[in-house]
Amino acid sequence: MCLKYCCLLLLIIFTLESKAQDKQNYSLPLHVADSLFASRKYQKAATVYTTVRTLNYGVLDTAHLYKAAACWAALGKRDSAFLYLELIASRGFENEVQLSADPLFMRLHRDSQWETIVAAVHQNRVKLIPSVAMELSQMLKNYKASFEQYQELVNRYGKNSTEANALKSYLLKTDSINYVKITSIVNTYGWKGNEYFGPDGPEVLITTLLHASITNQKRYFSIVRTAALNGSLPVEGFAIIADNIALYEKNTQIYGTHLRLNKGQYEAYAIADEAEVDVRRNQIGLCTLAVYLQNFKPYSNLYYYIK
Repeated sequence: MCLKYCCLLLLIIFTLESKAQDKQNYSLPLHVADSLFASRKYQKAATVYTTVRTLNYGVLDTAHLYKAAACWAALGKRDSAFLYLELIASRGFENEVQLSADPLFMRLHRDSQWETIVAAVHQNRVKLIPSVAMELSQMLKNYKASFEQYQELVNRYGKNSTEANALKSYLLKTDSINYVKITSIVNTYGWKGNEYFGPDGPEVLITTLLHASITNQKRYFSIVRTAALNGSLPVEGFAIIADNIALYEKNTQIYGTHLRLNKGQYEAYAIADEAEVDVRRNQIGLCTLAVYLQNFKPYSNLYYYIK
């Protein structure tokens, strides 16, 4: 009985090793298939790709699946071509431009299934979160409308007028609501770039935080810094928040982003170690302070809205 089980165990081990060896051996011809593909020997290349995938337990990387699909399409084998196209679409292939322009797939364009494949690839490429992007876009529109209304009241009645103060009180309540919305988004998704949150996202985030308390600005400052480092938020937005916190805590700023009018000219509020400010600005990718002052437009972004 013991001998019987030993023989059975050896047989299982031998079988597993043989399968592993087959997998390793059949993965080697891929460079041959690639050469055949480059030489436009599509029938032979398609046969190799298909054989390797079959003997590799159905595993084949996306690049080779794409080439296999192209081979079958060039040969007029519609069903096989779409089989491989469905595989690459399901694995996250997102180069819609390449797929649509590839001449080997041209004869498939008239097929109704082609539109399904292209739509799937397009969805892989587009990472936009529609509900969030729409929410942020509407918030920005509301900010702009309120800002224009406030400026109109200030110009007409004065900054300390009853009309201007009434609107300001309403806007403070709106700021609190917007802060809750922004933090809910950030806590759910983290801070993503434009491809996820849309083009209005960065401006809305910075504007909302500037209208929040210093405590809340500090709470989310690390997220702002990380977003600036990975490119999902303009470094100017990071600098403005950093300076706002520094001004509140130390009465001096770091990068000189906060300005005031002095005899018709914009100048920076007090800057810590001002002699080195351009070094610090350069380190995070900002222009010199002189260039910033020269080109400053106070209403180009809502960052500069005065609470």
